[in-house]
Amino acid sequence: MKNTPVGHSLSHRPLRVASAIMDSPRNFHNPRGWLSEALFERARRRIAAGRRLAVAAYTVLRDRANKALQAPIESLRDLDGSPHFRQDGVYVPDRDGVVNEKADRRSGDLVKRFSRHVLDLALAYRISGHLRYLHGALDRVHAWCINENTMMWPDGYVFDSATPGQPYGGDIVLFAGLADAFLAIALLRNDPAWDLAAQSAVLRWIRHMVEPQRRRMFYEGREMTNNWEDARLLYLCFGACALDDLDLLLEVFERWRSILPLKMTDEGELPRETMRTRSMHYTLFALDSMTLVAEMSAGFGVDLYDHAINGRGLRLALSYAARYMLDMSSWPFPMLEPLKKETLRDHGLASFELAYRHWKDPLFLRVILRWDGRPVTDHHATLLHGHF
Repeated sequence: MKNTPVGHSLSHRPLRVASAIMDSPRNFHNPRGWLSEALFERARRRIAAGRRLAVAAYTVLRDRANKALQAPIESLRDLDGSPHFRQDGVYVPDRDGVVNEKADRRSGDLVKRFSRHVLDLALAYRISGHLRYLHGALDRVHAWCINENTMMWPDGYVFDSATPGQPYGGDIVLFAGLADAFLAIALLRNDPAWDLAAQSAVLRWIRHMVEPQRRRMFYEGREMTNNWEDARLLYLCFGACALDDLDLLLEVFERWRSILPLKMTDEGELPRETMRTRSMHYTLFALDSMTLVAEMSAGFGVDLYDHAINGRGLRLALSYAARYMLDMSSWPFPMLEPLKKETLRDHGLASFELAYRHWKDPLFLRVILRWDGRPVTDHHATLLHGHF
């Protein structure tokens, strides 16, 4: 790889990640989804060829992974000594979207930081082969999942509020916080450098976290099909990949299909999100989860991207949001706070990068360029999936 730009050297160490999911011929040679070796080989070739966007995107990943290595290894027990996940409700009771400044949200912040670090490290390892990234990821995973002095107890749900008298945060805090850690573990699964007993213990921890969330969610007697359900399905999807659980993966894909027409109008609006006070934020959160699941399904030859019922499909919903994102002044729904580039940088634009790669529709690229440009660092979508 003599043409690799200076500062972007990639190890020649062969990467071997074996599992029923990742070793299937369809997935191993298919540069789709998140697990395929073909996906990472394409990224390596682009970096080695000096492709501008690839080098810029890899620089972001490498820098983030190096910062993660320098950061202290944190534990849920650092907060108050409890191994249980406790968090107050984010919003003031009965005031949707109004942040409760008194709420203790440290557990949610901590789990998001943990997931971001281990995903950055896992992706840096899969692309570069440098063992320091693998060891950095595993040190953090072990501290969070299996070290008896630091581990979070795998209740599988938000145990209670952090502050007596405050309402507790919903399980969506775990869905949003832990899904990327599950993906990171799936990327590292069965690597020969990962001790088998430790790996087995981590997978048992994930199983305990996942099983309580396989039940469908209801609110005030109604089955939920809003962004909570989208986040739950993403959590289960990435958890299934970590566990090598094809039955659970199929369950997720079928649920994704079945609720698709229930969540949107014929125009593509997501009314359960637009009725709320941060309507575009919630719309993008829902679309992000939906698209990430669709991308994972593509790695298994299951087409959720183009699945539609009476015209209602993912492309319709993404296109609806995209047109308004090019002119937010025309968005006719409540926005307690305006959409900000800083918010979208880490969450919200990956769905449009994935959509542009799949459909080649310039509308989706225009959204990316309007809001933060490329490379999209949310899930390192440009590096892994960018069409350029």
